[in-house]
Amino acid sequence: MTAKTDKKAVDLSSFDDAKAKHEAGIEIAIVGPDGKTPMGFSIRAAGPDSERAQTAQEQLADELIEQENLTRLKAREAAQRGIRYLAKLTMGWAPNIILDGQELEFSEENAEKLYRRHRFIREQVDKAAGNRARFTKG
Repeated sequence: MTAKTDKKAVDLSSFDDAKAKHEAGIEIAIVGPDGKTPMGFSIRAAGPDSERAQTAQEQLADELIEQENLTRLKAREAAQRGIRYLAKLTMGWAPNIILDGQELEFSEENAEKLYRRHRFIREQVDKAAGNRARFTKG
């Protein structure tokens, strides 16, 4: 499409910095179930435009194809895939947390465990990590 206009061209390179922020991730200060009491730890998550997010989406889609499960997902299956996707976006937490009396160091598997067990934490990370505006600040 080559319509002649008098307007200047739009330079999209200004979005390259935002892409780098998606890759670096953001710190999400976790608050308690009341929505305001600081829990004393934060979770770092990559953004929706990161390579990590793209790879996670592709891996989960490949699993569906391999299982030949291309029919409509049941709500529980979709929720479980959402937890696995969020765990793949999670880059770490600080400081380590204690769950069931044991220190839980960061791993993708432990992130899944945390998100399955504590919906209020999962929802905070999901909301922040999916918000592109959070990756354009500062």
